[in-house]
Amino acid sequence: MKYNGDDNKSGFWEQEKSRLEDKLVNKIFKCLIRFLIEVIVMTVLIVGINIFMNGMYLWGLPRINDIQSVNITYPSVTDDVKEISSREDIELALKLTGFLKYDLFGEVNSEEEPAITITYFLKDGTSKTISANNTTVWWNNKIHVIKDKEMFSKF
Repeated sequence: MKYNGDDNKSGFWEQEKSRLEDKLVNKIFKCLIRFLIEVIVMTVLIVGINIFMNGMYLWGLPRINDIQSVNITYPSVTDDVKEISSREDIELALKLTGFLKYDLFGEVNSEEEPAITITYFLKDGTSKTISANNTTVWWNNKIHVIKDKEMFSKF
């Protein structure tokens, strides 16, 4: 067999090309991972600052489709219990809890009484109750301090 120098050169360039392609893929992969980490860190930072400044949302509120009816009591106004079962009124009662953001670091005064209590009766037979006054919200057997105390008086 004759020695063909072109075959050797061709093999060398193929290997070099393959090595450079692998290097480029690795560099792109590393840049993509670094970008994703930066996005995740910035998202966590922004959400954390938002929660610190505006308060934490209540987690675990029932979904509109899971609610059968709602009872609302407002003892400081009336002793009557208002029961609602129309979808529009249930949706409104669920939206009322949206302003009850709480302060993660606030000190709770557990001696106060709730001014309003909303009980959601779910289609599966269970119920969930949320109570609040101008400084405190009771939810899931926990007491939290309302972040924006003026919002409750507007309610």
